[in-house]
Amino acid sequence: MKVWWITLASTFLICFLANGMGRWKITKNGEMWRANIILSILACVILIAVAGLRTGIGDTPAYIEGFNKIPSTWNSGINQLKNSNGKDRGFTLFSLFIKVFISQNEQFFLICCSAVTIGLIFITFYKNIEMLEMAVFLFITSGCYLVTMNGIRQYIVTAVMFFAFPWIYERKWYLYIPLAVIMSTVHQSCLIFILLYFIVDKKGWGHMTYMILIVGAGLYLIYPVTGPMIASILQESQYSDYSGVIASTGAGANIIRAIVMSVPVVLSYLGRKYDSIRRRKYYNIIINMSVINLVFILLATRYWIYARFNMYFMVYMIILLIWCIEDLFDERNRKLMYFLCLALYTVYYWYEMAMSLGQTYSSKYINF
Repeated sequence: MKVWWITLASTFLICFLANGMGRWKITKNGEMWRANIILSILACVILIAVAGLRTGIGDTPAYIEGFNKIPSTWNSGINQLKNSNGKDRGFTLFSLFIKVFISQNEQFFLICCSAVTIGLIFITFYKNIEMLEMAVFLFITSGCYLVTMNGIRQYIVTAVMFFAFPWIYERKWYLYIPLAVIMSTVHQSCLIFILLYFIVDKKGWGHMTYMILIVGAGLYLIYPVTGPMIASILQESQYSDYSGVIASTGAGANIIRAIVMSVPVVLSYLGRKYDSIRRRKYYNIIINMSVINLVFILLATRYWIYARFNMYFMVYMIILLIWCIEDLFDERNRKLMYFLCLALYTVYYWYEMAMSLGQTYSSKYINF
């Protein structure tokens, strides 16, 4: 458990110093304060190293087992891939590339996965947020960082699509949609981003945002009807193992988690008329992605399987919360919100680690 707190404290402190040593820079998003690049890279390397040097945690053993079963030569691996059932071939190809051209050591496989996932998310934060230390702090304390070590395939997809979300704003459908199709070979649920391309760049807190909330509330209320329908669809897909869960009334996600995820959305709603936040370049996308995140976690409070989709959207919620702190308060209250955020998320992180998750994400590392 100590390693998580050391990682949290060290990366926050390094990014805080990096921000203090930053400078104003003209970017595609306008003039922004950019943190010191050297210290920022150091913080990112720490996050990658801590994640990459694990041996257990969540589904990590299953991924290691799968990696070890992959042939160590390119031709053998391609032949095995051709004879497979087609499930997530993109991830298998990615794993094969690592094993053939980088290392057959399973630890290097985990490091490579962590480098892609955390590296792309960190870069996206760096490019779009001035409070880099807060972004890293929330990335860890909200649970995103730990989940990158569990749902590896899905978080690789999350990182790639998060890095590419400006293409939605730029109307580069000819890049974004093919990318979603390619990443669906890593995790098939990525196909949802094709639909999202046509939805999320609508006016934040406009008709589309309210429509998302209405549809989410409807799904929540009429789940006894829609649950069996969704289960029937899943039975014909690679997620047939989940069909029984969807149709049941199994344990849901923690309501505290849902409350925490609702805070940025509620704040943005209260400040929806503030020009300071509305003039943000990607305002519409971040708002709608965060609302979708809230819908899925509310559904997950009754049926936990929906929480898997939160992996795709929580990173947008982090940006939204920081924008709310920066744009919706005057200088004195901004400082108050900053420290209040640090305090409450620290308590939430302690609760998640010590009380909620238990040994699921216990620290398991290689011995030096």
